[in-house]
This record gives sequence, structure tokens and C-alpha cells, in this order.
Amino acid sequence: MIFESAWYDYQNRNMPKYVRLYYCIRREIEKGNMEPDYKLPSIRQVSKELGLSSTTVENAYNQLMVEGYIYSIPQKGYYAANLDHSLINVGTLPVKKVIQNVNTRVIDDFLDTEIFNFGDWRKIYNRIMRDFKQRLLIEGDPQGETELRKALADYTYKARGVVCSPDQIIIGSGVQTLLHIFCDITAGVVKPGVAFEEPGFVDVRPIFQKRGYKLHPVNLDRDGINIKTLFKTEAGVCYTSPSHQYPTGLVMPVQKRMELLRWADNTGGFILEDDYDSELRLSGRPVPSLYSLDNSGRVIYIGSFSTVIAPSLRISYMILPDFLNERYKNIIDGYRSTVSTAEQLVLTEYINSGLYAKHLRRMRKKCSEKLKLLNQTATRFNSRLKIYSSGTGTFVLIEVMSKHKNKKIRNSYLSELWNGFYVFNYANINPEKYEEILEQLI
Repeated sequence: MIFESAWYDYQNRNMPKYVRLYYCIRREIEKGNMEPDYKLPSIRQVSKELGLSSTTVENAYNQLMVEGYIYSIPQKGYYAANLDHSLINVGTLPVKKVIQNVNTRVIDDFLDTEIFNFGDWRKIYNRIMRDFKQRLLIEGDPQGETELRKALADYTYKARGVVCSPDQIIIGSGVQTLLHIFCDITAGVVKPGVAFEEPGFVDVRPIFQKRGYKLHPVNLDRDGINIKTLFKTEAGVCYTSPSHQYPTGLVMPVQKRMELLRWADNTGGFILEDDYDSELRLSGRPVPSLYSLDNSGRVIYIGSFSTVIAPSLRISYMILPDFLNERYKNIIDGYRSTVSTAEQLVLTEYINSGLYAKHLRRMRKKCSEKLKLLNQTATRFNSRLKIYSSGTGTFVLIEVMSKHKNKKIRNSYLSELWNGFYVFNYANINPEKYEEILEQLI
């Protein structure tokens, strides 16, 4: 047989015999050793000469036929197909690649695993698995599960002053996913330019660049984005975090919020309100949302559970004003759900049962205690470090006063903002590690 030598060459390969035979015959066809219409030996002959079972040979031949390398003629046998060899990259049996020098980011020693009650989440998850078997075997609602949208409509009204119906809410696997939908909805109705706070949240900017938007960085005043500069841009969209600006922690006062809404009214623009960390105000009540002040349907509210529960949860939501919601309904058939139905139902129960509110209260208390410990730890470094806290959220600004302030730090909880300033996500870190982390800066 023409492929017998190849079979013995690959005799010691660690794979099923039918797969080995398949690759041997395929290689001979690709090399041209089996010309078009060459008749292959019968299954019985191959089985006898190579000491294989008929099933093994038949499985190899069937796979070759499925992929188009051979064809069969009833009552006559199997034949090599006519392939264009100029387009074929002659392969060999696949060899597993050895991956070397892979740096896995391991920060388990720093994370505080007690900040989230996994037991509560697991109990609800098990109950969802038991009670929603049929529901979990079908495709989810592209807009998000109705139960979760109802829970969010109720929650955002009580916690953030947002008046909306569940029909206005879209669930997505992260803010970036939702912004792609926003770009689809607003295509042709806004100027392709987006204004960002500078400094501000940079992770979403590539989304707009890839969708053809021009970026307009707008500097911050002492109380938030500079409205005069915003008016001078050609932006049709403004991306802002008025209740807790990242990374400064600034809270936009009501007068500036009114001016921002006036910008949207006068220019026909839209405001993307990223309500980042606003629920984690360590003292007093959270500041009401910008959406709650909007009477013209110009604000799109964006919320996420990545910070307050866990980044791996990947559940965010977007609340559309009526005009954009109508446009969304016209294109919804082109989308599929990007979030697990099971996770959505678990989160629904987590919110409705009061466990989410309990978690927030616990997290505020922990953040307050940790911030106090961080400030105490920072005093050990005398005048070399200075901590700036807004009293909200999970991060602080750290200014390095020492001669080492240009030192490059690369990790997931401590990142350089600009010369001498760093953002430290302290809330999820074990306080025992604060000193070790701060020492990296000096």
C-alpha cells in the first residue's frame, strides 16, 4: 500500500489509531503521491495488512470523505479526490506546542477573599440550577432576562433616583459590550465625536475609535469636566462619571450637572453617565444620578457590578431614554445575549432577597476600616507618600514625593496615572499587604 510506510513512521504517535491512519492517507494525497481518482485499498485489505480492526479503517475513511480528501463509488470503492495542490500546505501529524516563559499574573497573596460572601451566592446558584432547568436550556433574551431588568428598575429607582421601566434596560457582559450597542443605536443621529474627562477612564476609548469616533479629551476643573471647553468641541457624545470621577474621585455639583445637560440640549448630543462606584460612598447618602435630573432624554445611564461584587461576574447594564429605546427595538433582532442566563437569575435573587444591599453595607464598612488602616500605614513613610481619598469607592490617589517617583510599577492593583501619581485599588487588598505594596513606590 502506498501509505504503509507512513503508517509505520507514525506508529508510536499518542493518538487514536483511526486518527493516525487518517493523517497518513491525508498526507499522501496532499503530497500528490495519490493522484486524483487513485483507488484506495479496500477496508478489509487495510485492516489485514496493518493489523487494524475494520471499524478503525472505516472511521478513518469516513473522516477523509467528510473533509473531501476522498470520495466513494458504491460497489466499487474509495478514490482520492482531485485537489488543487498549489493551494495546499502539506502538513504532518499535529505536534503539541511546548509553551515556555509564560508569566501568569498571580496576586492571590494580596487579595482579600473575605470581602465577598461566596456562600450566599453559591446557595442561590444551586437553587437556580434546580428550579430553572428548562429555562437554562434555551437561549436567553438578548436584552437581558426580564426578572433582572425588573429588579434593576426597582433598585436604581430606590438607590439612584432613576425612573425607568424594565423595557428601557439592556444587560450586557461589561461596559464595552454595551457601548458597541450604543454606537449601533445612535449611528447617523449624533456627530461621530466623543468627549472624555481628562484624566479619565481610558478602557472604553478604543471602542469609539474603532467605530469611527473622534476623541475629544476635556480637562477637569476643580468640580469636574470643563463645560466651556466641552462646548468648543465637535463632540456629539460626552462620557462622564459625575458622581465619582475616575481617577480623581471628584463629585460634580448640581450646577455643573445642569450646565452639562444644557450642552446636550443645545447641541443635540447625548451624555453617557458611567455611575462608577457611586454606591460605595463611605459616609452620607450616595449623590443622585445625572439621569434623575434629565428631562430631555439625553442621558444614558450605565451601571456595573464588576467593582462592587467581582470583575469576573461581567454583568453591566445600560438604561436608555425613550428615543434611543425605540431605535434599539428596531435592531434588537440582530443581537444575542452576552450574559449567562443562570448568572442573571442568580443576581436577580441576590438583589431581591436583600443580600446585595447587605453586601453593600458590609463593603462600605470594610472600605472605611481599610481606608483608615491605609492612612495609618502611609504615616510610616513620613513625607515620601501622600494619600488622596474622596470618601467614595474602592481606590485612592497616591502621590509619591520621593526621588523615585518616576519608578514604573506594573500590577493590577497599583497603576501609574501621571508623573508621581498612582491609583491604588485598596478595597480588595488584604490590609496586611499595604506596607509591602506602598514600599514598591519608593
